[in-house]
Amino acid sequence: MLRPAAHVVLVVVGLALTVLGFVQFTDTFEEARAYRATPVCAPAAKPGDDCVTLESGRVTKKSEEPSSDSTDYVLTVARETAPTGRYYVGKAFYRDVDTGTVVDLKILKGKVFELSYHGHRARPPYAPYLAIAEFSGLIAVGLVMIVTGMVGDIEYLVGMALGYAAGITIATGIGSIFLITIQWPLIVTLGVAVVCWLIVAVITYTTFEEF
Repeated sequence: MLRPAAHVVLVVVGLALTVLGFVQFTDTFEEARAYRATPVCAPAAKPGDDCVTLESGRVTKKSEEPSSDSTDYVLTVARETAPTGRYYVGKAFYRDVDTGTVVDLKILKGKVFELSYHGHRARPPYAPYLAIAEFSGLIAVGLVMIVTGMVGDIEYLVGMALGYAAGITIATGIGSIFLITIQWPLIVTLGVAVVCWLIVAVITYTTFEEF
């Protein structure tokens, strides 16, 4: 069994990692919001300015991609100054364009930020995957350390803890992409994230306690 001091250390370090993970999650969420709020470049803007430039693109291909519970509508668009890209759009957007249709593009930091055509708009999801992987790992490892410190016998739990940390990291990453993309108000987003964390913590604690 772990000594009492080791229990405390695990819980404290786990809490620190969890808090750090949530701080980084909040920072990433705010960066995504700022990314979306970046203004259109003025005529006098210089190369490298932090603003959105406007460009035209031509639809070169349309494709419908069935998934398990829906259909994805994809447009392949050739840009004026960059390689061709594939973009997911809504059904109405998809139906109103044909091969050869010229669509409007908003470009931010070299990447397509928005496609539009006659009132239709589609925004490729902004997801900073490296940052998401980092804070998801911190939150997952922190949670597992807290639970292990509370339950006890690390000799029997270490293998399970590693497996749970990996699974929680993946689940946290997927959930974070959803929350960052949908952009609810920050207080709502944090509330949902904390509730989900508590649910996972209770499930993990209950599972570990049985061993």
